[in-house]
Formats: sequence, C-alpha cells, structure tokens
Amino acid sequence: MKKSILTVLGIVAATLSILAADGQNELTVVIKNMKSTDGVLEVTLFDSEGNWLKEGQKQKVTIDNTSAVSVIFKDLPQGTYGVAVIHDANENGELDAGAFGIPIEAYGFSNDARGIFGPAYFDESQFELNANKQIEINIK
Repeated sequence: MKKSILTVLGIVAATLSILAADGQNELTVVIKNMKSTDGVLEVTLFDSEGNWLKEGQKQKVTIDNTSAVSVIFKDLPQGTYGVAVIHDANENGELDAGAFGIPIEAYGFSNDARGIFGPAYFDESQFELNANKQIEINIK
C-alpha cells in the first residue's frame, strides 16, 4: 500500500512538473534594420494560421537605437508561432501604404519571410517554440 501511494505521488509530481514547464517558454524577438528612431515598433505574436495577421499578442516598444531592439514574450506554451513587426513611424496604429497599396512604413516577419503581392503567409513565417528561443527579424 505504501509503495502504491508513493508511486501515485511520484506520477502526480512528474505530471505537475511537465505542465508547469510547458507554459514557461520565453521568446526573444530581436528587430534589426530600423532606418530611424521615430515612432514605435508594433511586434505581434500569432499562435496559429487562423489568427495570422488578425489576432495575436501585441507589444509596442520605442526605438532607442537603430541597430537592434529586443522584445520578450513570456510564459508561452510549446507550439507553432509566427511574428509580424511594423515600424509605425507616425504612431497612427497601422501600416501606412502609398500608391497601389505598397507599404511606405517598414515591416517584417519571422524567418525574414516576404510576401510577393502582400504580406508573408503563416507557413513561411512559422517556427516551433519548445524551449526558450531567440529569433531575429530584419525589417524593410
């Protein structure tokens, strides 16, 4: 009986340890290639193709220098993610476009994916997160 209780307690402890570790992943996104320190960077993390460029975790950060800016997303479960970045130079909350809908503000995606006639697709931008990870995005 004593061995059974210890076995059950061991299984429960191991399960709780796995579940606790599952939500502890941290993603650091390093954004490079800013042309100016005007405005803010809007960095959005998406957790599925269905949410891609629609609904995600958004962070707005000021640009202290043009060499690199880091953003950290904490307590993420393991899974597949994609990141989109906009350099919102005039801080109006959107990616401004000029003639023919061509963006006039810098932007970028994880894996440095680029769309041909629009934004990159999720499958081009996706990456697996199963431990703490750092990615770099060069905005253009």
